[in-house]
Amino acid sequence: MDEKDKILVIGGYGTVGAIVSRQLALRYPSKIIVAGRNKLKAENFIQRKGLIAKAISLDIENERFENVNFSEIHTVVNCIETMNISFILECIQLNINYTEVGTSFMTHKRFYEISDYIDNADCLVIPSVGLVPGLSNIFAFNGAKQFSEVDEIHTYVMLGLGEAHGVDSIRWILENAGSTFKIKTKEGSVAVKGFTRPKSTKLLNEQRERTFYLFDFSDQHTIPLIVNTEAIDTRIAFDSKVVTYLFSLLQKVGVSKWYKNLSPKGFKKILDLAQIGSEQFGLQTEIKGKDGLGTQWAMKYLATGKNEAMATATVTAYTAELMYLNKGLKGFKHIEEVCDFDELKAYLEKHNIRILNTNDHENDTVQPSRESGTYETSS
Repeated sequence: MDEKDKILVIGGYGTVGAIVSRQLALRYPSKIIVAGRNKLKAENFIQRKGLIAKAISLDIENERFENVNFSEIHTVVNCIETMNISFILECIQLNINYTEVGTSFMTHKRFYEISDYIDNADCLVIPSVGLVPGLSNIFAFNGAKQFSEVDEIHTYVMLGLGEAHGVDSIRWILENAGSTFKIKTKEGSVAVKGFTRPKSTKLLNEQRERTFYLFDFSDQHTIPLIVNTEAIDTRIAFDSKVVTYLFSLLQKVGVSKWYKNLSPKGFKKILDLAQIGSEQFGLQTEIKGKDGLGTQWAMKYLATGKNEAMATATVTAYTAELMYLNKGLKGFKHIEEVCDFDELKAYLEKHNIRILNTNDHENDTVQPSRESGTYETSS
């Protein structure tokens, strides 16, 4: 009988998956299986990076699992977004841990449909890991512990256009840029559109405010499932203020519906050729509420660094390790329920992803470093 000690990374040679595969393979040589529809691409990736790992062909969308030896799999990390649930059910039936990078609330909801089945299995399932959702949920959950009562949670996502974004992530942004969705406000549930309701704020590592616009990130739908808050929303901006304003202008004049018709590959080529922006990203979550005496105050957390895909992958790799080393946890869990915040912070900082909070900001003076697009502190 095979030893059940392998981590299967689906989409393991894609933009995010390649980073996850590499990080895990360096820590667990010979234990990682890089999977995707094209086995040759997986093999070339492994050889190019000098990893001790195995490559297999796997297409979960079309339910082609014949090359997977489930008896050797301990944990599955899915780095592609799919609504197909067959592979997840197979893993649960065989008591294999499962996590995935999921950006939409639709993919997250399908886990609730099988939550009883998951809870009766001898495995751990954690959906929607990465940066947003994922780290933003952890910020909200950890920050909420500091309050007796949480009134509002606001998350701001700044993406660098200079980064080599994957086609799938570009496709997702274009598909959702003009979408209509609901947010929780103090007046109740309200229907809104993407790239509307501008709001200016200053990230903890910047001197000037940026304008952010509402966007249908799934964390604003999943956080209220764990944290009781009266209002919550998530906004987006690009590091290029001109491009951010252009997206909002297209929404205002009513042509945002054409976003979906744009070619993600063509849009990616334009970004790569134009070299607009930088690789810098920022994720800031602000929690407002009351302490035990009823005093109103606010807490902010910020994650910043170069390469948003690196941050997404690093949170995902951390989750995979947590599951791989897990001895007792099982059932359907959210990442914010099972991770140790200080441990995750140290893990991220090893990969040059810096975590700040309001207290850090008050104690440090944040200044531009000599290297463009980064920051350093002087106490």
